Amino acid sequence: MNTFTSNDAKQKFGEVIELALQEPVSITRHGRPSVVVTSDADYRELLEFKYSRLQEEVAKGFDSFKDARKSSPSVDEIAAKVLKKASKH
Repeated sequence: MNTFTSNDAKQKFGEVIELALQEPVSITRHGRPSVVVTSDADYRELLEFKYSRLQEEVAKGFDSFKDARKSSPSVDEIAAKVLKKASKH
């Protein structure tokens, strides 16, 4: 990955864009990584990946919730157990 300081990136903005169309370009500020410039196609691909992963995780959470509800007693079952215990005393 090509790296530019923020000052160099300002002065060579056209070069940064041309390079970013081929591969991501890192821009540093005060000697530390600050931002990455990438092509629109790569950015959209990254977003698509990110959102598909998010959808998978949300689906897993719903499935886990559904499974827990299936294995957990219903409110009526809990109430019946409580009433049964109460009637024994």
